[in-house]
Amino acid sequence: TGGSLVQVAYLCHYACCNADTWASELGVLATRPPRLLTTLKRVHPGTNGGVSTLGLAASVAGGALIGVAYWGAGVLLLPAASSAGGAGAGHEGAPASAERLVLVLGPVAGLFGSLVDSLLGAVFQFSGYCSRRRCVVDRPGPTVAPISGVPLLSNNGVNFVSSLATAVTGAALVVACVPAAQASG
Repeated sequence: TGGSLVQVAYLCHYACCNADTWASELGVLATRPPRLLTTLKRVHPGTNGGVSTLGLAASVAGGALIGVAYWGAGVLLLPAASSAGGAGAGHEGAPASAERLVLVLGPVAGLFGSLVDSLLGAVFQFSGYCSRRRCVVDRPGPTVAPISGVPLLSNNGVNFVSSLATAVTGAALVVACVPAAQASG
């Protein structure tokens, strides 16, 4: 139903946002330099579009936390709807397998959203290395050597587009996949 798709989009949006935050904050702790998603060349930590194994794992974990929180909130806040649907039913009489879909959708949306964010960052968000400050910066300048991207989107713009794309893609995947899974069950 339309309400269910809005809930899926909501879950995917927050899975993307949390995954991106975890990837950014924990990925910089990786022992190896990240690789630019578009070229796979090693780049300085903090480069827009740079990914590491630790950062990608953090993305999956951040998305999974949102899926577990969504599922747990549903179990705690909607117990009457679960029991009213009979044995094996989930919220509002939905099959329990559909309800548990959020436990898979959270980490998948988190990883997908984080990769979309990294791709957009690598292409549409400027990153350069400032020789004077000895760090990655987000604006061109006389002491800045370009690393990647063009100064088209800000970090907020990249976050907006990636979370919107993840929300829409997640809802579209559920529309495409869930009826087929329920029909075969």
